[in-house]
Amino acid sequence: MGTGDGGRGARPGTGLLLAAIVLLGFQLRSPLVALAPIASAAQAGWDVNSTAFGLLTSVPVLCFGLATPLALFLQRRVGLEASILVCLGGIVAATVLRSIDGFGVALAAVVLLGLSITIGNVLVPTIIRRDVPRRGRPAATSAYSVSVNVGTWLTALGTVPLSVVFGWRVAAAAWSVAGIATGVVWIVLLQRARALPQPVLMRPPRYRPDRLAILLSLGFACQGFSYYGVTTWLPTLLADERGYSAAVAGTASSVFQIAGIVGAIGVPLLTLRFSSRTVLAIIGLLWISLPVGLLVAPEHFVLFAILGGAGQGGGFAAIFTIIAEVGGDLQRTTALSAFVQTIGYIVASVAPPVVGAAHQLTGAWTGPMVVVLVATVGFLVLNLSAATLAGRREAG
Repeated sequence: MGTGDGGRGARPGTGLLLAAIVLLGFQLRSPLVALAPIASAAQAGWDVNSTAFGLLTSVPVLCFGLATPLALFLQRRVGLEASILVCLGGIVAATVLRSIDGFGVALAAVVLLGLSITIGNVLVPTIIRRDVPRRGRPAATSAYSVSVNVGTWLTALGTVPLSVVFGWRVAAAAWSVAGIATGVVWIVLLQRARALPQPVLMRPPRYRPDRLAILLSLGFACQGFSYYGVTTWLPTLLADERGYSAAVAGTASSVFQIAGIVGAIGVPLLTLRFSSRTVLAIIGLLWISLPVGLLVAPEHFVLFAILGGAGQGGGFAAIFTIIAEVGGDLQRTTALSAFVQTIGYIVASVAPPVVGAAHQLTGAWTGPMVVVLVATVGFLVLNLSAATLAGRREAG
């Protein structure tokens, strides 16, 4: 996929490029979590139940799994920078449209949101590989991952205060302003890119998944299911179980997001000293501690949100570290990554409605947390198996 090391190499203004990538990272998850802190008000405003409300998160995540070809087609037609501008334009439009009266409009808007975010998901790694020098790519990728977590944290933290002042619809739409500002930076990059030759993004080769690919995809599915299930419903759980106001519950749940930064930074550091299996065991246990803690000691939810947040932040990085190690050449690695993300995000897309339905059926949060616990245990078992198999292949 792309020209790899044979492309343009580092362009002048790499600092601006890194700033643009970081700003873009803020946009690629934060719109999905904007409704979670104000879920009760939004459900009442649309007059929908928990299962229907969960679709507003699950539909975009489903697009992550199904719309990858759209991003590749768009890049071939208009180039990388212009494709990112399409991504940002779609995010801004969808974030605003989602807040208009009518649940049907909101559903249509989140389809656009999912398609737009998918473009960024797929093409940011290509931009990093094309334009950042080899020795700077790990740092650029880490900065991008951290910015995604910071974006979700700021959104979880700031939405409720905005809703108190302006109402929940304005609060949900307000995050589009950040997308507009990011678009300005990418317009500058587009102007610079027009004077430079553009690499051709080839069609990915036909990929036949093996046992390792299946294990990684199912492990990533458990990662995504746990993350989106917790992200969507944790503020509501805290409001119901602990009696917190929406503002306090939103602030408390933001701990889960900010702790993800620790995991995103920690995985590269841990891999310097430990094997992939050990790192994944640590991350898996951290992940499991969140649903277990909410089940047995919910009064200490801050501690478990920190531990589980570190687990979710490190889970993505750890899985894709394995992919980078065993994928082979650039095209095969891209094909493996695409397969893992497609399967993983399709499964993850059902998490919000499934967790919401479990709550609706039982009228409590024990059932939903058991569902999340099963997914986190699956993350641990499947990814340890994948890391073991990968280690045997490297040794052989």
